[in-house]
Amino acid sequence: MMASSPSAHRVLEHFLATLDIGVTHITRCDIRDGWSVRFEACETASLHYCLDGSGTLDAGNGRRIALQPHSFVLMPPGVSYRLECAFESPTMSVDRTRLGSWSARETAPTVKVGEAAVGVELACGELRFAASTADPFRMLRHPIVTRFDGPAGLRDQFVMLLAESAQPGLGSRVLIEALLKQCLVMLLRRQMETDDAELSWTAAVADPRLVLALEKLFEQPEAPLSVQRLADLAGMSRSAFASHFERAFGQTPMAMLRAVRLHKAAELLATTTLQVSQVAHAVGFSSRSNFSQAFHKLHGVDPSGFRQRTASRQRVGSD
Repeated sequence: MMASSPSAHRVLEHFLATLDIGVTHITRCDIRDGWSVRFEACETASLHYCLDGSGTLDAGNGRRIALQPHSFVLMPPGVSYRLECAFESPTMSVDRTRLGSWSARETAPTVKVGEAAVGVELACGELRFAASTADPFRMLRHPIVTRFDGPAGLRDQFVMLLAESAQPGLGSRVLIEALLKQCLVMLLRRQMETDDAELSWTAAVADPRLVLALEKLFEQPEAPLSVQRLADLAGMSRSAFASHFERAFGQTPMAMLRAVRLHKAAELLATTTLQVSQVAHAVGFSSRSNFSQAFHKLHGVDPSGFRQRTASRQRVGSD
């Protein structure tokens, strides 16, 4: 059993924040007895939370996942799947291209098939990443399944989610995304605590050797860090640390550090009046020009343009 300390949990949440993960295409699926719905593969991993009833998620190749209230499934990208009620073998089936889209002016779409008294109901969504973010779930090969029962149950949160979907108001999109992300974080925490973690980076985040190095990288990115300094914190040789880090996260330690610095820089540009040179210094860049080049490469706009665009969006949102 891996260690899963409060520090490891903080590191996980820092990592997810840096990746800028969101949830999109939120859909309520209501599958009545005798029916099934087949969905085409999503480009990204998808989330499925069973709200009520019993059913099955058929992921193909003989993988049939039993669904009960509080079951939560993280599906790999690129895998088509079928949702069906558990009571009788479905005699009627419907094909859907993918989960439905949702905007601030619409209720969350509901996929409902059949009229029987019993069935299975789920809330589903797809993960969304910033255009500049590498998908950390792209190597997931098998569904990850857990249940949130008892004190860890999320039924109340999902009741709130569906209420927001049915009658959207100010901030509904943010709230619904936050609730689904909460489920994802809780699932990943459990992954950190098992020896058979499906994702290499959840195992790495839970590795006591790496926690100190990752804490430093995420919480003090402005510090003069190097691969050797991070390796020393991990108690590993430089080459062993670099190799272990890249296998786990799919990028080098310095690439991760740059991403963290630029993420923090975007926050400072959006929330403070610091000059661009001051922001560059605050996140650990030695010069404004190097910072501006790196920021433009990631965001497609220079720091001043990003600040102006963010301020314009905030003004529109407040009107």
